[in-house]
Amino acid sequence: MPRNRPGALRAARPAPGPRFWAEPPPARIPGLSARTSLAIHRAERLSPGFWFSRGATETALRRYRAFLHPPGNRPRYPRESYCPSCPGCALDDVREARNALADILPLLPPRARAELRRAVTPLDRRYLRLTLPDPLAWPAAPWWHRRLAKGVEGW
Repeated sequence: MPRNRPGALRAARPAPGPRFWAEPPPARIPGLSARTSLAIHRAERLSPGFWFSRGATETALRRYRAFLHPPGNRPRYPRESYCPSCPGCALDDVREARNALADILPLLPPRARAELRRAVTPLDRRYLRLTLPDPLAWPAAPWWHRRLAKGVEGW
């Protein structure tokens, strides 16, 4: 039986049309690879959770880093957000930003999960070192909620 040549096979196929994407590709999250950034973007887009709007993980990671960034070893106190009901304002509280990071981790593929965990682990160690334990905290809460915090002024 005669074999078709590759050129004949390609000519018989319809020409691919131009590719149009509904949205531009996501920007790379600082400190993470492009592959992990894309996996996070996909997980945010496909997950119907409270934190999962476009760029929420990047915002949470940026705010978590910013809270721990000032030099020095003085204790830091997370502040409650003014408006905890909307995802954008809730991320003002560093504990809620850490919640967002914890919620996205199980939704990622193994390599992306490992890379994000490697980025978050040193921040967690610094957070534990720079914050004080709260003896009156609810024991079933995640460890980052069992640290002393300042309330919102005026409340």
